[in-house]
Amino acid sequence: MAPPKILVISRNYPNHAMAQLGLWVEWLVKHTGKLCEIRVLAPVPYCPPLPRCMRFSHFRRIPAHEHLDGIEVSHPRFVTGPRYLLHSYEADSYYWSLRRHVEQLRRAFPFDLIHAHLSYPEGVVAARLAQSYKVPVLITEHAPWLPWMEEYPRVRRQAVKASQQSAFHIAVSRFTRDTIARFTGPSDNLRVIPIGVDGSVFGPDSLGYLADQILYVGRIQFVKGIDILLQAMRRLIDWRSGLRLVLVGGSFYGHQRSQEERLRSLVSDFGLEGHVQFVGMKSPLAVAEFMRRSALLVLPSRAEAFGAVLVEALACGTPVVATRCGGPEDIVNEHVGLLVEKEDVEALASGLRHVLEHRAAYDSTLLRTHAIENFDWKLVASQVVNLYNQALNQNSTHGRIR
Repeated sequence: MAPPKILVISRNYPNHAMAQLGLWVEWLVKHTGKLCEIRVLAPVPYCPPLPRCMRFSHFRRIPAHEHLDGIEVSHPRFVTGPRYLLHSYEADSYYWSLRRHVEQLRRAFPFDLIHAHLSYPEGVVAARLAQSYKVPVLITEHAPWLPWMEEYPRVRRQAVKASQQSAFHIAVSRFTRDTIARFTGPSDNLRVIPIGVDGSVFGPDSLGYLADQILYVGRIQFVKGIDILLQAMRRLIDWRSGLRLVLVGGSFYGHQRSQEERLRSLVSDFGLEGHVQFVGMKSPLAVAEFMRRSALLVLPSRAEAFGAVLVEALACGTPVVATRCGGPEDIVNEHVGLLVEKEDVEALASGLRHVLEHRAAYDSTLLRTHAIENFDWKLVASQVVNLYNQALNQNSTHGRIR
């Protein structure tokens, strides 16, 4: 039997302009692609060649089609407003921009199933397309629905309908699943499958770590709790003057970069010059090297759907400190690090100090085993493919495909 043909739809997917965008989707595609035949639609915003749009001109440099690691990826354009101005109507623009492209693709690639990443707008659009082509749809949600869905009623109605139409609605954590269920109600089609880790990239070595280096990896935004982390660092410096915080990451969009600038200014406000270093976005290989060389990784978020960097650090043999903010509760236990209350400077400083003081007690082999046995991409991909097969079998039983 030929492997199933899967159409993946996700705006969050690496491209030449934003190489680190949506790496978690790319990793899943790579691993499920060993068991399925996959095409990716990764739409990008349409940017007209006007002077006022020059700051978005990098979108124009993204090719319409490209092959990334053996996967055929298309980048159709869609019209969207600035920030959240047209958010409630984005699925409509998205659908009409993709419809003709999908119709053409269908003739060369008669997909059996559509897998969308994010419920809105991708999931809503995928559900409409799946209905047209009489194929099942799966949706993976990477973001909690609260408070988002309370603020956009029209988005909520569309997302709930798409969830009800999906063969399976996957959440990346129990926390994310529970926020979805608040609106959809409990359902057997609502499943939890985490984000994975590639142990061939993220792994320990014998060179050792820097005892005074604390690492953060992720977007440089207030929702990530970096302002709380900087205040905690101010307290820790009084305890150990040689401590150093390295922040790996950055922002993809303008309104996010303004937050980064404000957070950078807090370094001097708190008198942390010489103790804090922003190194920008890095490749997965470079991130893994930072993880191996750091005493611990910290994720001080106010809200987190999952927390993939925690799993990656553990796979490198590095302990972690995270806040109780949703996703990290599925990852962190007392054997691999600490969970502390969010938005609590004293609790975060105390947790970081505890792990630093007891760093030698954390067995790198045990940390890696925890990560690989629970979150290896091969395991995650097999769970997703199992849902593909269930969805296809149900659809075939009802006589709706082929």
